[in-house]
Amino acid sequence: MFDSITDRFVPNTKESAQTYRNKIGIFQGWVSLLVNSLLFGLKLVIGLMVGAVSVIADAVHTLSDVVSSGVVIWGFKQAEKPADVEHPYGHGRAEYIATLIIAVLLVVAGIEFIETSIDRIRNPQAVTAKWWMVVLIGFTILLKELTARYAEFLSSKIASGTLHADAWHHRTDAISSLLVIAALIAGNYGYPAVDGWAGLGVSLFLIYTGFEIAKNAMDELIGKPPTTEEVESIRQIIMEVNGVLGVHDIIVHSYGHDKFVSVHVEIDAEKTTAESHDISEEVEEKLEKALGVEPTVHMDPVQPGNPLVQEVQSFLNHNWNGDERITDIHDIRVVQTENHHVILFGINVRSGMTQAQIVECCQEMERGLQEKFAGYEVNIKVSPLHRF
Repeated sequence: MFDSITDRFVPNTKESAQTYRNKIGIFQGWVSLLVNSLLFGLKLVIGLMVGAVSVIADAVHTLSDVVSSGVVIWGFKQAEKPADVEHPYGHGRAEYIATLIIAVLLVVAGIEFIETSIDRIRNPQAVTAKWWMVVLIGFTILLKELTARYAEFLSSKIASGTLHADAWHHRTDAISSLLVIAALIAGNYGYPAVDGWAGLGVSLFLIYTGFEIAKNAMDELIGKPPTTEEVESIRQIIMEVNGVLGVHDIIVHSYGHDKFVSVHVEIDAEKTTAESHDISEEVEEKLEKALGVEPTVHMDPVQPGNPLVQEVQSFLNHNWNGDERITDIHDIRVVQTENHHVILFGINVRSGMTQAQIVECCQEMERGLQEKFAGYEVNIKVSPLHRF
């Protein structure tokens, strides 16, 4: 059903994936805004007729959903804007700002609920609601849950944290309305204080959800590492290119749906400049075509045919491949001149290691290599944690 609704109002034409993604986000924003506006008016009228603070507070909560729906529309419209001089990487991260605003609204709504609920617990007021009002609020719960599921469906369709946050906003409103119904029924049977306790439970849930959503949005804004699957997919695509001997120091920058990737690719040092350029071009083309990313390729010439390099690599593989502190060894080179005898290579280390642990690991590797290859200096370059 959700698929047919989406295809009817937002058909997937031959436009770019990013354009289609933004249209889906804006469409969901308008759906949420219209539903929330209708339910806000309905709850407010019932609340004023009955004089129930819980219902009025629930209406205000729904009003915050109206605002958050507007924020969703704004966020995706910002993401539509092309890159400009002041924002050369586009406006994709505006979506995360929108998500953060929704999270703040959830927390604010939760705090407001706490104040109202505590007051109702201290000063319970008898409220008698008509049964048709209870049924009507029950209908709003079904409508909100349906809207939440549709938002979740579209969130999965376009991998949007903003729509996921909006879905949770709908769901918390539905849960708060469910507790309001319980409070109204309890009030009809002479237990007015239930209204306050129900509101307090909703408040805490709102605040918890808001903090969780805010944490995810902040992680995206500050910068999250790529998933293991992303890194391995990039590595596998590059290794399929003829002439590539190794891949390391993979970096992924995300700006909303847009991703920028930089990689270090090992090739035989005997390759000509023109051959190296062709390999680089093919790597960039394959990454862009397969993953839709903007790639930057750094070429690292190595000496796979050098017997001493082979011996060093064999020694490192035998002694250090199983070390849990090291995730990759790359760029093995040997400098042999009249004045210099140096073994050089780079390593990636496990995340979470302290500087002291990294230094200790490098010193152990240096001692082992100098014992095996007497007279050689050892130069180890440790890649930053954002490289994989």
